[in-house]
Amino acid sequence: MADLPQGVESEHVEFPAGRVGFLRAGTSGPPVVLLPGAGPDNALLAWRHVLPALAAEHRVFAPDLPGQGGSLPWAGSTGQRTLEEALRWLLETWQLPEVTLVGSSTGGSVATGFALRNPNRVNRLALVGPTGLQHRLRHHALVHAAVRSGLTGKPAATALRAGKPLVRLMLNRLVFTGGGTVPDFADITGEVAAEIRNRRSVTSGWHAEAIAARHMRVNHLPLLGRLESPVLFIHGEQDVLVPPAVAADAATAAAGQLRTIPGAGHWPSREKPAELITALQEFTNTSE
Repeated sequence: MADLPQGVESEHVEFPAGRVGFLRAGTSGPPVVLLPGAGPDNALLAWRHVLPALAAEHRVFAPDLPGQGGSLPWAGSTGQRTLEEALRWLLETWQLPEVTLVGSSTGGSVATGFALRNPNRVNRLALVGPTGLQHRLRHHALVHAAVRSGLTGKPAATALRAGKPLVRLMLNRLVFTGGGTVPDFADITGEVAAEIRNRRSVTSGWHAEAIAARHMRVNHLPLLGRLESPVLFIHGEQDVLVPPAVAADAATAAAGQLRTIPGAGHWPSREKPAELITALQEFTNTSE
């Protein structure tokens, strides 16, 4: 694991399907749980800057999703409902009856599904470039074919293991599309490359389960009106993986807030960390 920020500790818990690693920081205040994406991502990659910033006023927990980072090996599914169950197990382990949930990308889908099924456990919901909120993806047929054929699995992982130039190309084409200079880009490239080396696939079981031939099997959009907690959607203005219009439609459906971050793509927590931290601090510290 890369070096941890000051004040952040790494731990793990054992479940029947495998271990789940997590980071924690902060000793007092309302609990916040940060969920990363499910591609070549993990808790430290997604939340390196956010976690210690929120820990000044909160107890913060950031798990690696099963199948990534410190949550390997994992023998079970990594689909939507399994990830929600893993989150429920973690909340029980941490003895947290109610939390603020923050989810990035696929972590946003997990957080949304969990909040819909467990409204009494979530007092606030912040979704950063969330997936699972649209009927079809951009270039849906191509994405489905790539996932179904296995091209995003071992072949893609093997190619990206060949060297950091391909990792940089992937990040610049798909993730960091805001057009500006990304802080600590070299460190990010190294951490993403290390995550890929430990995995058999660039995508996850969530993608294989959620992406059907003509539509998304995981689509929370029609259910967002049932959310009982305040919801904040935070979206990079230049996100090419989840178009900003998706967040706008979701915010309307959920009667939630929408905050766009100029100069950010799909990963504002690493592309524009200061702006994301400000948005989350304002949301988590506002009483309603």
